[in-house]
Amino acid sequence: MSRDEVQTTVKHGLYRVYWTSGGSSLAAVGSTANGDRWLAPTNWISGETTDWSGVERVERIHTREDIVWSR
Repeated sequence: MSRDEVQTTVKHGLYRVYWTSGGSSLAAVGSTANGDRWLAPTNWISGETTDWSGVERVERIHTREDIVWSR
């Protein structure tokens, strides 16, 4: 995914991330102090990254809080 695509379409939350190399991971998404989106897959030991070049697509995992706030 491009930086612009990530910045405009990926909100903070929980996601299933599909990799360009195949497979998927569960991940959290947030923002750095300068506003760039970071990605923290739960199966990584290296922590978060702002490099989204290996991401094919993401699917948001909706939580109960998402449903309450969408009313």
